[in-house]
Amino acid sequence: MNKFLILPLLLLSTVISAAEPQTLFFAQENAKEYTRIALTIDGDEVTGTQNWLPKQPDGHGAHGTISGIITGGGIIQVLYTFTIEGSDQSEEEVLKLDGDKLYIGEGQLVQDPKDETRLNLQEPNKVAFKKPLSKIPVFEPKAGTPERKAIMDAMRAPVSAEVGREVVFTGTVRVSGSWARFNGHVDTVGGKPKNEDIAAEMELDFFALLQKDGKGGWKVLHQGFAGDIGVMEAAKENYPKAPWVLFE
Repeated sequence: MNKFLILPLLLLSTVISAAEPQTLFFAQENAKEYTRIALTIDGDEVTGTQNWLPKQPDGHGAHGTISGIITGGGIIQVLYTFTIEGSDQSEEEVLKLDGDKLYIGEGQLVQDPKDETRLNLQEPNKVAFKKPLSKIPVFEPKAGTPERKAIMDAMRAPVSAEVGREVVFTGTVRVSGSWARFNGHVDTVGGKPKNEDIAAEMELDFFALLQKDGKGGWKVLHQGFAGDIGVMEAAKENYPKAPWVLFE
């Protein structure tokens, strides 16, 4: 390769890599409550989820989504739309991304004159960033890596037995500690599934929750096809120790 082309190609590769969407997870916990935020950053657009969960058995918490833009200095301006005690509400928020910390700006909220369910920040440029949420280590092993292959191989035997043919998986793998989840689709390598019922199920999404055993091998704990989040919610309920980031 022409040596004068190497630097431009490296620069182009860096730009493309930087432009790829990324999902980050943050949490803060104390004796009374959890706050959990998942952020997907795609260019200057930001989407995600934000949940506040009290630790009292009868606490309902607030569950919702965030959407907005990221500006200079890691400042993220979003609208948080959530449900609390059966009521739908929304609030303006200013977040600050600083290394492995995420801050929720604190400031005076006032009711929107045109929407009684919405609160706006009175002075969004003067919010205080006091309480940080810490970044949760998560990674997504790429195709061809030993970790992803090990996870695929762990799923292959039980799913192939169910389908009646050897299968191949396409989708995303997310790993957090000794836990992993797959979300995507299943296809046969050759031939048709063993019956029409299985063929119909394979038109749906496939979800699997896995965990490493004491020898470092992956084991499927929960799996299934579904047209909604039912399989994932069942895995979440049956395995409460699984990291929450696997279900976002």
